[in-house]
Amino acid sequence: METKSMSLKRVIIVSILAIFLSAIFAILVHAILPASVNPEKFNSILVQWLGFPAVATLYFVLLFTHCTIGVRYVGLRTAALKIQIGILFGIAYAMIYLLGMQEIIVDYSPFSTWGLDFIKYQFLIGIGDGIPAFLLCLIISYFTLRNNRQNKAIPTLGLKKSIGVIAILAVAILVERTIFYQLGLVNSERATYPIPCYLWTALFGVLMGLIYVILRPLLSYGNRRIFWAIPLRFTLTIGLNWIIFNSFMGLIIKGAMPQMLLRSGLDVFVLFLISAGLEKLLS
Repeated sequence: METKSMSLKRVIIVSILAIFLSAIFAILVHAILPASVNPEKFNSILVQWLGFPAVATLYFVLLFTHCTIGVRYVGLRTAALKIQIGILFGIAYAMIYLLGMQEIIVDYSPFSTWGLDFIKYQFLIGIGDGIPAFLLCLIISYFTLRNNRQNKAIPTLGLKKSIGVIAILAVAILVERTIFYQLGLVNSERATYPIPCYLWTALFGVLMGLIYVILRPLLSYGNRRIFWAIPLRFTLTIGLNWIIFNSFMGLIIKGAMPQMLLRSGLDVFVLFLISAGLEKLLS
């Protein structure tokens, strides 16, 4: 009983320290960037009540807490090695932040037009979010998980099936975003920057498909006859994190939250439906 209690204390202490250190790292990177957004844009109720530093801190704590929960939840159930879990989830979250920061949303950046300065600035922010997320996943997996002693073989898709899954999910995201761009439900700058806008959308779809294929072996635990189980786990670990990641602008800019939640929520909903259909065909 004492051993279990000590183990639980270790998990809690390591997790809290890792989350807060990761949040501090991300905030420091944002603070030292040469370009800055006009503080008058930070006009949400939360910013007015708590101040921007407090809201930013709460956001990163929430984002990295979700990363921690995802690694722990899957790590306690999958047959993969703990270091493998940390590396794969760390890469997944880091790549989402790196590419996610490149979405063509100029109004919420320090720049008036899209271009090389925008790309470089957003890349640095993505690095500032991605590196602590990657290190966080490694720390959580290495210090709070144990290697599975059963040594079960982890099911993987073959190369052809993997390429097919990536392609289908990428096309699904591109079609979904295009439809909602055209309908005006999802705000975009396709009229001003059509090629960058659709190129980013296509790359985002490819990335989500690639992450699905990479993480699928880790998510393939339990009853594999339930075709929607893996898509649901993917939604709760990666999809929900994408939604939280997009919520930052909604937390600091008045009126932005509905749009940020809608655009990411639609992405995740489509990914779940299409991946569930694919798993039904693969089962």
